[in-house]
Amino acid sequence: MPAELSQDRLVRKEVALGTLREMTPPDTHIGLSIAPFLDVASDDVIFDYTKPLTEGLAPARAEDAESELAQKDNFFGGTARASVIDWAVKDHYTSSDVTRYRETLLLAGQLGVNGLSELPVSIAGNVSEFQAKLARDEVTRRRKMDNRIEWLIMTGLETGAITYNDGKIMFSVNYGRPANQTDEAPANGTWNLTTSDPIRDILPMQEFMYNLYGVRMTRAITSRKVLNNTLNSSLFAARSGLAIPGYSVPSGGTVGSPAGTPVDPMYLIDGWGPTAAQAIIEQQTGVRFETYDSVYRTRPIGSTTVTNNRFTTENKIIFLPDPGDVAELDDAIGFAKTLTSPHPEGNWGTGFYEYEIETRDPWGLDRGTGIKAFPVFPHLDLTYTMIPLA
Repeated sequence: MPAELSQDRLVRKEVALGTLREMTPPDTHIGLSIAPFLDVASDDVIFDYTKPLTEGLAPARAEDAESELAQKDNFFGGTARASVIDWAVKDHYTSSDVTRYRETLLLAGQLGVNGLSELPVSIAGNVSEFQAKLARDEVTRRRKMDNRIEWLIMTGLETGAITYNDGKIMFSVNYGRPANQTDEAPANGTWNLTTSDPIRDILPMQEFMYNLYGVRMTRAITSRKVLNNTLNSSLFAARSGLAIPGYSVPSGGTVGSPAGTPVDPMYLIDGWGPTAAQAIIEQQTGVRFETYDSVYRTRPIGSTTVTNNRFTTENKIIFLPDPGDVAELDDAIGFAKTLTSPHPEGNWGTGFYEYEIETRDPWGLDRGTGIKAFPVFPHLDLTYTMIPLA
């Protein structure tokens, strides 16, 4: 009997695992680009990470003299311990659903057919509809897994900690970002004000981080809302060439003169707008902004209302160190990793796994998807968060 009509499981494990692992996270997810998967052998992991080494200056050597022994300051950040968490979700299929499906498969076997196309339409429909439901459910479960991994990484990155409590499992992890690098206010006022100065808010932060850690802050993750507000600064008006006498941008957001005559460069100059302001900021600071507005959708059972839940706060910027600088400091684990350990349902492989379990009284079948994973951030002290919008 062909694979599509197999009766050993609703979906054979090899097929399920292959399909599951071929799926990719949504394009809007960026977490795994920051903390990629790292396979580990067990759920409890001990790893070494390094902090900035002191190189110093090479000493002079007198003629025919012995060279001086290098003074090594191998300041390891230490040995850290991490625990990998098992995340899983399942769907239930009732006895009637499964019985009807398997009876159809049994009939197909008795008829000696080679696939759904050789079955009568009414019978083939029972099989194809149930198989389509299995496939949809598998995609949905995998999406939930992807969303959980994204939530873990982006929550840890933004807040410096992960706290979880679903009423049955509770834990809290603090990655130790210094308080004076967390949720700092811009020195020149929030970016919705005409008096704001985004460039002079960023430059001192970069100097502070470089003087403290020796890293350049060259990447920033934020929302479109934050970037749209960069244009509010009256300093950009002069750049547009429309800084006429009396030009103002009232706090209400309407661009124009005190007399009320609208003067909005976005409607007069090709290419002028928030993206132009963003380009100027990037040019002057060397920071590359990345727009991130990814959400996961929830709907309470019985409700028709769908809620978009952001992975990060809309009014915040997360500044990250230059990858090259981090690689120089730590060639062991790097800036961040998402640890993933083996699971028996995944044939003792790491990453995503699929399982199928019979239930009793009433009889049924559960099909589930899971992954054992958790992010580690040994260098979260090299990040900085700013709140440019109130």
